[in-house]
Amino acid sequence: MRAESPPSRRGGTAIGLARARQFARGENVSMDTVRRTFSFLSRAKVYFKPGKNTPGTQAFYLWGGPAGLAWARRILGK
Repeated sequence: MRAESPPSRRGGTAIGLARARQFARGENVSMDTVRRTFSFLSRAKVYFKPGKNTPGTQAFYLWGGPAGLAWARRILGK
């Protein structure tokens, strides 16, 4: 999705890209990372437009998307 967009329409920061790589590789993450993931996804879901290739949707997916939010919520017991 992100690669299909011109550079001016690509969502995600260097941190978001690093987080995506970390999750894709199945690396262990700290509880601090789980908390930051939950915090980001909780705030960013307002920019998530399913089916639309927007920078906000790209950033939301980089951090795990709906599944990542559910995963972080489950681990944190929220």
